[in-house]
Amino acid sequence: MHTLIQVVIDGIILGGFYALMAQGLSMIFGIMRVINLAHGEFLVIGAYLAWMAHEYLGLDVLAVLPILIILGFVIGWAVSRLLVIPVLERPELMPLLITFGLAAVIQGVLTLVFTTTPRMTTAFYSNSILEFLGYRISVARLVMLVAAIVLLGLLSLFLNRTKAGKAMRATAENREAARIVGIDVTRIYCAAFGVGTAAAVAAGALFSVTQGFYPFSGPLFTLKAFVIVILGGRGRISGTLAAAMFVGLIESALSGYVPNVGTGLGTAAAFILVVIVLATRPKGIFQLRGVNA
Repeated sequence: MHTLIQVVIDGIILGGFYALMAQGLSMIFGIMRVINLAHGEFLVIGAYLAWMAHEYLGLDVLAVLPILIILGFVIGWAVSRLLVIPVLERPELMPLLITFGLAAVIQGVLTLVFTTTPRMTTAFYSNSILEFLGYRISVARLVMLVAAIVLLGLLSLFLNRTKAGKAMRATAENREAARIVGIDVTRIYCAAFGVGTAAAVAAGALFSVTQGFYPFSGPLFTLKAFVIVILGGRGRISGTLAAAMFVGLIESALSGYVPNVGTGLGTAAAFILVVIVLATRPKGIFQLRGVNA
């Protein structure tokens, strides 16, 4: 029973991170119908930015997180405007190839600047462990979970309570109808890509305190985010959160009960689930549409 409860605790914490990681990809896919293969690389950029902020400026990741989110939004807006929007009306493979090439370029630049030596951001709570009734919880992972929930809550408020958020939801539902009622669809696309990238950068910054990373960490993050988007259905935060918790619990259970190889089995199990879901419920486990909370 002790192992089971510890597995559930670890799975929920991991699922919180996965939810924030995947929500950006889900938003971009839901609104623009673009699969951003560079999503994991943006997450790694966030990790390196947090690491540099601490190493060179002495700033804690939580203190610098708002700045990184704004920076991530600007980067995403620029990438969307310069690279993705120009090929959006072309065959569907074009945006996919563009983001694939962008991922390769980011990996190359990061390797050139930082080498392949793994890095890990230090925070004042990095080595702290909470113990409660015999269960151990890493404070760094707990901070990551709380921050992820707060950011997802703010994103939900943005999508449901602001004019820009409602315009994004309308564009996701029907692009042509959105154009007819006067919504600047191109601007909405750039904003959606910016918000999605900002979420990835924030997730990377929070992750960097819990685990080491290097320039080629991105593809695995992209694959896991894609799995969660498929399982949860594109767009909706609630679907993404549920699917992320599901994947987190599976990985945690396999890691807890199958030592040494459990993490790899968790990833494989997630992909098997994707195949099953695509075959039986192609819109995701929750059969959701559009972008919403």
